[in-house]
Amino acid sequence: MKRVLTAVVLFVVLGPIVFIGGKLLEFAVLFFSLELCHELIGAFKHKGYYIPEHYILFSCVIHFVVFELQWPAFLAFSVSTFLLVLFFLRHEDFTLDDAGICLLILVYIPYFLFPIIYLDDTYYLYLVFIIAIFTDTFAYFTGRAFGKHKLCPSISPNKTVEGAVGAVIGTEIVGLIYCAVVGLGVTLPHILFIGVASVTAQLGDLFASKIKRSTGIKDFGHFLPGHGGFLDRFDSILMIIPMVYMLYRFPLL
Repeated sequence: MKRVLTAVVLFVVLGPIVFIGGKLLEFAVLFFSLELCHELIGAFKHKGYYIPEHYILFSCVIHFVVFELQWPAFLAFSVSTFLLVLFFLRHEDFTLDDAGICLLILVYIPYFLFPIIYLDDTYYLYLVFIIAIFTDTFAYFTGRAFGKHKLCPSISPNKTVEGAVGAVIGTEIVGLIYCAVVGLGVTLPHILFIGVASVTAQLGDLFASKIKRSTGIKDFGHFLPGHGGFLDRFDSILMIIPMVYMLYRFPLL
């Protein structure tokens, strides 16, 4: 019941933000990115890594500004890397492993999340959430009905190969129906990218689960009752956004 109520509240809050778009969506994405970075930093700190949160959050804002202004992304990455080098030189207890995790966070969150800004006021924005919702739904029900072979038992014991395949097929059908209804067309790129996005959604879920197991935590946070943190709920969406953006940006490929 707690999970259901939280999901309803999320829909009521996020639905209008996505529908209205514009600056409201942009500031929501910025807040969301900072919270995701905070949760991910907390996970690695729990393991004992030295992660300078102020540096990560500041760099995340830099990435947001670059994406907002549509400047070359390498500018943000160059500035954040330069700041990381300075931090590494000034702090002897800041190791190369710590620096590598910082770079991982700055790729995993900004570079996977911020392209959603470019999908504003397009039907592709809703396609992101359709793929996420139906991948999760079909994986659950096909896994419960037909699941016999474990997908990654050491990471997520409940996921099955049958559930993963059912998720891709079901999401492919629903996604193509949506594309046909709203006029995006049913083309080979749509067929390819919707399927790949469903696969990457499941990989995103497994990736986040492995991080939690590796760092010894159950949830990334407690912001969402019954779900954990934002990253617990939206880990798959982070992987979907780049796939849908590529479909939108390079429709002829």
